Amino acid sequence: MKSPVAIWRRQKTNYRNLGAVGRVVSKTRIIETPSGFIGPYWVVLVQLKQGRTVGQWADEAEPKIGMKTIGILRRIGDVEPS
Repeated sequence: MKSPVAIWRRQKTNYRNLGAVGRVVSKTRIIETPSGFIGPYWVVLVQLKQGRTVGQWADEAEPKIGMKTIGILRRIGDVEPS
């Protein structure tokens, strides 16, 4: 379970990549997933104007090197009230 406080603090930086356009530099498929994640899923390294960032691929199609990306926010799980 993630702390609501930790999630709130991270919101200050989440907006930086929101809507940012970039290109896929590298990709890897995660088959053995940590608890709370539904797999398999893709993780990509993306080149943005501001630099590189890593994130989970949100599309159903397999990512391709050089593919155009746009930064979005996506809920991965629910936070239980404490």
